[in-house]
Amino acid sequence: MKILSRENLKWLAVITMLIDHIGAVFGAVFFAEHNALWLYQTLRTIGRISFPIFAFFIAEGWFYTKNKGRYFFWIFIFAIISQPIYYFALNGGIFDLNILFTFVCSMLIFYLIDLFKKSKQKVPVACLIILVLFLVLISGLFGLNISYGIYGVILPVIFYLLYHQNFKFSKLILWSLTALIMLFYWLWFFCLETEITFFSFHNLFALLSIPFLMCYNGQKGKHSLKWLFYVFYPLHLLILYLITLLF
Repeated sequence: MKILSRENLKWLAVITMLIDHIGAVFGAVFFAEHNALWLYQTLRTIGRISFPIFAFFIAEGWFYTKNKGRYFFWIFIFAIISQPIYYFALNGGIFDLNILFTFVCSMLIFYLIDLFKKSKQKVPVACLIILVLFLVLISGLFGLNISYGIYGVILPVIFYLLYHQNFKFSKLILWSLTALIMLFYWLWFFCLETEITFFSFHNLFALLSIPFLMCYNGQKGKHSLKWLFYVFYPLHLLILYLITLLF
């Protein structure tokens, strides 16, 4: 059922991200005060679909771009532009980094993978895991919190390795491994919970992104939407933040 184009999936990711951030920016307290905590929970749950789709296309963008340096540069620039807006809109800590910085870390690993390929050396999975842990550890030592943490950095790497490197693996292996990583990410936070609530389980809904990705037909669609996510990300957070100032 390869019925979804790149354009279709990007719109799906953007819309579910917007839904998620409506809940996140206004916060549980706002919805609770209006007797609509269920709506907050629903918005945040739907939003779990967006990240894996963006992670997939970050990997695909790196694979197909002719100028990887420029691709990296623009994502890094938009990460910097988005950071102050992200800070105010989501009431995060000053060292909480937005999702584009997570993708910057992933792209650094893409670059290392490409170097290994050019030198005709295999890339041991263990080495990549150690590298990811090292990056997150270094950021933690400087008090930086990377959005989605290790899971956020490694998921695009999995897509890049298994989907875009022509390994003789069944696509079933790709999606199974992706599902296992999502389950591990949920289990990690579930084990840290001191009290079981609805949000102890809401990260499981990221698994809903997999059926959509499995329907990807590899086609661009009518419009490329190349800059959609990079412009929309800081813009929608800014608009949502300005709306909160009215309340």
